[in-house]
Amino acid sequence: MGFILSASLFFGGALSYAIISKFLKIQQTLKFTINVTDQILTLLSVCSLELAMALKMKYEALEEAGTNPEEMNKIVEIDRNLIHAWKMQFAQKAFNNYPKQYKKILPTFDWDGALRPLDNIYYNKPELKDKGEAST
Repeated sequence: MGFILSASLFFGGALSYAIISKFLKIQQTLKFTINVTDQILTLLSVCSLELAMALKMKYEALEEAGTNPEEMNKIVEIDRNLIHAWKMQFAQKAFNNYPKQYKKILPTFDWDGALRPLDNIYYNKPELKDKGEAST
């Protein structure tokens, strides 16, 4: 009787250890994935803000240089298409390589908010001043 009890306690403990360690591993991996995703979003938002500022300065410099409004609109459209292509490529590469068991948490993050500064440039088009107007 003592041997059966000892064996059942041993295997019960080993099974409990395996289950608890597997649960803790999954929980730690989830925490790590969430923290890394938060850091990616922070980096993405900082980069998009800096890129948005650089594009704004570019458009202001082109406007001050007296760029033709048609050319300016073409440049803005080309930049808009490049930014859109970059965002789509980022989403495709990042989300396809995301751990499969954690893909369901992706929609809980504010991906649009991280890229909002870039979108604001193109939704709020830079207004071109008429060359005949006096600037104040």
